[in-house]
Amino acid sequence: MEPKAMSRPFYLRGEITENKEMGSLYHRLRISLPQPVGPIMPGQFAMLSIEENKDIILPRPFSIHDFDNGEDASRLDFLFKVVGKGTELLRKLSVGFPIKVLAPLGKGFPDTPPGYKILFIAGGMGIAPLFPLVLRMRKSPYPLHFFYGAKSQKDLICLPELLNVEGITITIATEDGTSGEKGVVTKLLKHDEDEGGAKTTIYACGPEPMLKAVADFAAERKMLCWISLERLMACGVGACLSCVVKTKEGYRCSCREGPIFESKDITWRDDAKP
Repeated sequence: MEPKAMSRPFYLRGEITENKEMGSLYHRLRISLPQPVGPIMPGQFAMLSIEENKDIILPRPFSIHDFDNGEDASRLDFLFKVVGKGTELLRKLSVGFPIKVLAPLGKGFPDTPPGYKILFIAGGMGIAPLFPLVLRMRKSPYPLHFFYGAKSQKDLICLPELLNVEGITITIATEDGTSGEKGVVTKLLKHDEDEGGAKTTIYACGPEPMLKAVADFAAERKMLCWISLERLMACGVGACLSCVVKTKEGYRCSCREGPIFESKDITWRDDAKP
C-alpha cells in the first residue's frame, strides 16, 4: 500500500486566529483560510511564509498537526518549536496577522491492513504529524499503542490531548527520567516485543537516528513500518531539489514523493546512528 497523494496544493492568504504558547519553546499556530483546501490526510504538510518580510524570504515547511475537516479544511493547526530566526518570528505573530499558506503538500500516511495492531512512535516534535493520524484511527477495532518520547516531561507537549483520546494505550519515555521510563523512546520497543504474536503496523516520526532504530526493529521482525522523514526544503513542490532522500530505488523528493516513506525503502545516512 502506497502513501496517499492528494489534491493539488495552492497558495492562500490565511489569518492567524491563535498563537498559543505551550511551554517555554513550543507554540501552536492556528490559521483560518479564506476557502477550504483538501482533502487533507494525516502526514501532509504546508509551507508557511510571512508576507513582506525581508529577513525571512523563503517559506518554511510545517507538518499539519490538526485540521477541522478532512474533506474541506478551512482551519489548519501547526506545532512548532522556537529554534531559529524563522520560528522566533512566528512566535511573535499576533492574532489577525496575515500569513501565506501553500497546502496540502506531500503524501499522507496509508491505512493499516485489516487485522494489524497499530503502533505509533513519536520522538519530540515527531508528535506533530502523528496526532491527526491517531484521531483518524481512534475508532479502529484493532489495538492502538502510542510510544511517546522526549528529552524531559516539559517537552511532552501533546500528552494532555493524547490522554483525552479513548481506546489508545500510551507509554512514555523521557531522557532525563522526569516522566515515564528513563531513556530514549526506542527503549520502549521492548514492551512491544514482550507482547509478541500480533501483526503490527508502525507509524513513526522523530529524529533520524530514532527512525533508523525503529526501521531496524521493524525489518528484523518483518513489520510494516511507515515513517515521516523530515528534510529542509525551500519550495515544497519538487523544484529546488533540496529535500532529496536516498532510497533503494534512487533519490526521491521528500516534498512530492514523501514525506511518508516505507522504512525498508530508505538508504539510511551514515550519521543516522541510534
